[in-house]
Amino acid sequence: MKNKIVIAAVAAGVFGCVAVAAWVFSRVDHLASGYQTRQFTIACDFDKFRQILVRKNATDAIVARSGMTLLNEKVVDVSIDTSEDDRPLLNAIRGRSKSSLAAVKEITVSLADPALDTNELVLWQYADVESDKMNIVTESKQPAGNLQHYETTLEARGEDGKTSVNLSVGLQVQVRVPRLFTSRADAKVQRAADDAIEEQASSIESFVLEHAGERLILPKL
Repeated sequence: MKNKIVIAAVAAGVFGCVAVAAWVFSRVDHLASGYQTRQFTIACDFDKFRQILVRKNATDAIVARSGMTLLNEKVVDVSIDTSEDDRPLLNAIRGRSKSSLAAVKEITVSLADPALDTNELVLWQYADVESDKMNIVTESKQPAGNLQHYETTLEARGEDGKTSVNLSVGLQVQVRVPRLFTSRADAKVQRAADDAIEEQASSIESFVLEHAGERLILPKL
C-alpha cells in the first residue's frame, strides 16, 4: 500500500513538473516595448539651430544613423504664420525670423533589422516651429511587419546662447516566444530603444555643428 502511495506521489510530481514545463515553454504572442529619453545641450544658439533643421532638412542624416535608409519624403501640409513678424523676409535672411511654421510630412524608410520582418516603414512627421521653441513628433503610420509602433519626439528651445534638446524614442514589437523568454524579448527591444536614442542624439548634434559655423544658412536643394 505504501509503495503504491509513493509511486502515485512520484507520478503526480513528475506530471506536475511536465505540466509546469509545458506551460513555461509554451509559445505566446507578446508585445515587447522599449522607451528611452535623452536631454543634452548643443553649442549653437536656437535661431541658428532652427534654421539648420528647417532649411538643411536633417531627416536623411538622422535616419541614416538609426539603422534606416530614407527612401522618400514628401510634404503633406505646411503653413507659415508671419503675424508676429513685422519684417518676415528681412528677418528670415538675417536668421532672426519670428514667424511660426507648422508642417506635416510623410516619410518612407527601409529597415535593416531582419527581426522586424519588414523592409519598409511609413512615418508621419508633425513639426511645430516657433521663434523660441520647436516640437517634432515622428510616428509610424501603421504597423509594419512585427513593428507595431514607432515614435520619436524632439523638443528644443534656447538656453543661454545654446540649444537645449529633449529626445524620446518608443518602440513596440510583436514577438512570438516561449513564455519564459518574454522578459528577454522586452530587454532586447529596450536595448534597441537605448541604441536609437544615442544614435539620434549623436546624429542631431553632428549635423547641427557641421553647419553652425556658416554665416548664411541656405536651403538644401
